[in-house]
Amino acid sequence: MTDITSTTEQRDTLKMLISLLPIIKELVPLDCMIGITDREKFLAHIPGQDIQIDQQQGKLIPKGSAVDRSLTSGRTVTMVVPKEVFGISFKATAAPIKDENGTIIGVINLGISLKNQETLIEAAQSLSTSSQQVSATIEELTASANQLSKEQEGLASMGERIFAEVNKSDNILKFIREVASNSNLLGLNAAIEAARAGEHGKGFSVVAEEIRKMSNNSAKSVEQIKTILLGIKDYIQQMGEKISYNASITQQQAAATQQLAATIQELAVVAGKIEQVAEII
Repeated sequence: MTDITSTTEQRDTLKMLISLLPIIKELVPLDCMIGITDREKFLAHIPGQDIQIDQQQGKLIPKGSAVDRSLTSGRTVTMVVPKEVFGISFKATAAPIKDENGTIIGVINLGISLKNQETLIEAAQSLSTSSQQVSATIEELTASANQLSKEQEGLASMGERIFAEVNKSDNILKFIREVASNSNLLGLNAAIEAARAGEHGKGFSVVAEEIRKMSNNSAKSVEQIKTILLGIKDYIQQMGEKISYNASITQQQAAATQQLAATIQELAVVAGKIEQVAEII
């Protein structure tokens, strides 16, 4: 009598669980299949959207499956079934069903599709790879920006030296201007002396006139050179200002790219965490 009563209670327990299968399946937010077995065969099975596996009523429990291992060990068993077995990968979890005496009377099994997990892992890996590539590119840009900044600093220094050299020409021009002035004065004195010499000073008068012309031409040339040099000095000064401005922008860009590189590295870390979470699902 006790055995018959026990068997009836066990059947009622399994029937009750079978009636709850649709509700349990709805509680799982992912595509899944769910079923109930006794100790030998499947009693009920609800397939998933993508997981279409033959576990219909009366089908024997496959050896080595999560259900079989749960029955054998008396513990909850979780295993990943690769795509090669049924055409879709899924995580199978089987938990033993026990009566009030602790006797295993069957197993409830749940198969959750790993399609979303695989998609999430692929996205995380792609994000990680892209982040690493972008980070490497940004590091190269930062290095180039720093190098460019150094080159611009060198150009600015060179411009300052050129400016200093051009300033040195002021002394040379001053010397030439004094020579021209003295030559003009000398030519004027020579012309006066030639006039006093009368007929004998005509030849000397021609030479004096040429000296004065040369002096005047030299003075004009000095002014022209001075104007040109002032223009060069102005251009050099403008060039130096632009180089300094560009160097400032380059330094800002280098700092910005470094910050961006740090952000990309943080994204790579996040991608790794996403991948870890995906593996847990």
